[in-house]
Amino acid sequence: MAVSLVLIGLLALEAVASVTIRKTDRGPTGYEVDFRYVNPTAKRVLIGGGIQPFTDQFHTSGTSFRANGRYHPRDYQPGDFYVSNPSPQLPAEPAYIWPYEMNLTDAGKGEWTYTAPLPSGIYSFAYLVNCNYAPNCSIDTGQLVIDPDLPPFMNVPGDQVASSFQVPFNPAFQASPELNTNFDYALDAPKPWRGTVKTVNYTSPGSIHPAPDVHDFSIYLPAEYGAVAGKKYPLLYLSHGAGGNGADWENLGRMSHIMDNLIRLGHIAPTVVVTPSFYNLLPGSEKFIYGNKSQSIPVPPAYLVRENFVDYLFPHVESTFEVCSNASCRAFAGLSMGGVLTYEMYVNATAMFDYYGIFSPATNAPYVTREDVARRPELGKKGIMVAWGLYDFVFNQARDLLTAFDGAGVGYVNRVTPFGSHYWNTWQDELWWFGQLVLWKGVTGRETGRAKVPR
Repeated sequence: MAVSLVLIGLLALEAVASVTIRKTDRGPTGYEVDFRYVNPTAKRVLIGGGIQPFTDQFHTSGTSFRANGRYHPRDYQPGDFYVSNPSPQLPAEPAYIWPYEMNLTDAGKGEWTYTAPLPSGIYSFAYLVNCNYAPNCSIDTGQLVIDPDLPPFMNVPGDQVASSFQVPFNPAFQASPELNTNFDYALDAPKPWRGTVKTVNYTSPGSIHPAPDVHDFSIYLPAEYGAVAGKKYPLLYLSHGAGGNGADWENLGRMSHIMDNLIRLGHIAPTVVVTPSFYNLLPGSEKFIYGNKSQSIPVPPAYLVRENFVDYLFPHVESTFEVCSNASCRAFAGLSMGGVLTYEMYVNATAMFDYYGIFSPATNAPYVTREDVARRPELGKKGIMVAWGLYDFVFNQARDLLTAFDGAGVGYVNRVTPFGSHYWNTWQDELWWFGQLVLWKGVTGRETGRAKVPR
């Protein structure tokens, strides 16, 4: 057995947590993930977060967008994938326990363990201590515990409430003629190709977090950045969705790994990526912080976010970093409500960006019309990708958007992720294909350029 990843750290003076990813070269997936958590006072420990039940294409409803199979990972078969479940708790079934329940293997030490044979993909998690449902658990009370040596990427404490890890693909056990679920493009690139990612605070009058009149974003700088004197880099803005923040794309989606590999394989030129936060921008609004009641805080109107970004975020980025300042090398993309924001940028900040990635969009009419394009021909001269998951609950909204584009004569590239729900494996896939098929490929007014994709 070869250890791919071992992370061990102190939680408290006598507490330890670790996640180990092991290549086993045996079924069902060829990999196993070991969780270990030590807490002498815990009575029950669950693994909550993004380790979902599995299903396949033959046992998943396209109308409720819910996995009917709901297989335990120990029952994994090639072609299985996970679909995020929209209900708070799944019905009790003997085939699995959800969330995953850790076993008390050493009562004297308070050692809890759990092992699961997971296939390729991104997984987020936190330990739920004496608590049965993650939204009811609190960091402050110690019921929701983040792995201490696998800390999430975030700006200030509280900005994220889950860690994540990526499991490699093992073709001997995971290859399927029905479905390609290889997510290795989100693994570490070789060191010379690894960019850097960090958080940045900037002045934003009226913003309320992380401080009064201060807002924040995360930024990815490609490995080449700073090595070529005077070079200006293409710039992609990449938005999170409702209930998220600007650290999501890195912490939960491994954005920097995907960008490293897109650049390494020659799909895109070295590109700077900014992932902003659209909560906490407006004076008088309720503060959004992960882990409190913030999930019920309304999403700010897209036009107000656009106005704030145009006034404060965009000028700060262009004055601080070596990035381009014209539409031909600028792009905006986002997921879910971030897709709504992307559409807002397309309609009302049209001159600023030539490329748009509208991922799992929660958009609603009115949409652009043929008359709009006749008045503003630039609307029909953009590189656009609209993408969503086959089991995505915004399926109908995304399809309606494409119908509107068809009626308006607006060209686009469309990706329906065949294993995708409204979750991070879908958005990883969409960013990957956006880079391969659309980003910086040139705009013809009818469709974007076509990339030669390795098979």
